Amino acid sequence: MIPEKLLEVLKHEGVVAIVSQGDTAHVVNSWNSYVTVTKDGHLLIPAGRMKQTEENVKMNPQVLLTAGSREIPGFQSMGTGFLVEGTAVFLDEGPDFEVTKERFPWIRAVLKITPLTVNQTL
Repeated sequence: MIPEKLLEVLKHEGVVAIVSQGDTAHVVNSWNSYVTVTKDGHLLIPAGRMKQTEENVKMNPQVLLTAGSREIPGFQSMGTGFLVEGTAVFLDEGPDFEVTKERFPWIRAVLKITPLTVNQTL
């Protein structure tokens, strides 16, 4: 489900934006290099803080995520981006948490996103 071009984007540094909706919309940022794509197509993102995102996800698991890179060709020129729509959960134990904590010892949780749609935007 994750397009090869998005996997290429995640190999180059850039900003990832994650939008959640609770009582109000909330946006938090991470880095492309922090995102791990699992064999079954989930996105794992280390969470050091993301407290408002976590509260929103408890109320409404639907999230949006954008990622991009100027280093990967897009539709018409260099630079491409993606919009991922999916559902999310925060994990503080289990295999996905443990594998992410090995890479990022500072985390308190892992944001696990199940993509429902993935669209190239640029």
